[in-house]
Amino acid sequence: MNQNYLSGFFFPAVAGLFFFMKRHDDEGTHVETHIAAPVYAADASGLTGVARYLESQRRLLEADKEEAESLEEQRNTQVITGVAKYLEKAQQTPVSGVTRYMLKKSLAEKNAPKPAAKLQLTGVAKYLSNQKDAPVLSGVAKYLKKQESLPPATKVAKYMAKQALAAKQAKPAVIHIELTGVEKYLKQQEDLPQLSKVAKYMRKQALLAKLEKPAAVAKPELTGVAKYLQNQDSLPKISRVTKYMARQALANKNKIEMIETGVDKYMRNRA
Repeated sequence: MNQNYLSGFFFPAVAGLFFFMKRHDDEGTHVETHIAAPVYAADASGLTGVARYLESQRRLLEADKEEAESLEEQRNTQVITGVAKYLEKAQQTPVSGVTRYMLKKSLAEKNAPKPAAKLQLTGVAKYLSNQKDAPVLSGVAKYLKKQESLPPATKVAKYMAKQALAAKQAKPAVIHIELTGVEKYLKQQEDLPQLSKVAKYMRKQALLAKLEKPAAVAKPELTGVAKYLQNQDSLPKISRVTKYMARQALANKNKIEMIETGVDKYMRNRA
């Protein structure tokens, strides 16, 4: 049963029982007994306990329904965050390529590592760094720089320099040396092919045969060349080194080399 209904029945019954016990004590030996019937107190709204219970259940159901509708409404309502607003705004106003480039550049500058603090160089360190960067001058460049720093040469000095250069560049006179007969013969022998061992042997045999002839036979008169050859045969043979040295000596006599310095070349080019 409903709790409200039980409470409405219980309190009147207790009140009647209390009244009956008190009256019995006051009358003493009074034999008549009165049984008090339960009194039911009516609700102010005029509703019974069942009606009140049903009304409370209806109110609970309505409250649950309202709460469920409120939750559903909150779910359907989209909560727009700052990022969503930014994205919606970006879609409405498209970003140009220049703006994207500037954004990327600013982000790269922020994320780039900071360069280390530069060390303060001393005067000597600065001088050495400048010397490393400076180009190294060659010998000709140094000479030209020195010439520019010198006072300009006068006409007389220029003329004297030209004369000295012309004298150095003048071709030396060719000296003709008259060769003697022996030198001519040696030169001819160098040009001739060398005799083989067999030819040398046959030549010696011919000379021996001539020497072994009887003295009665008159010897033919030898010419100057034959005499020279005979003398050459009696002399020791000339080695190849000696012949090479003789040729070099002749070549040095007929040829004079001139060595031109760098200053001579520079003066010749300026002239």
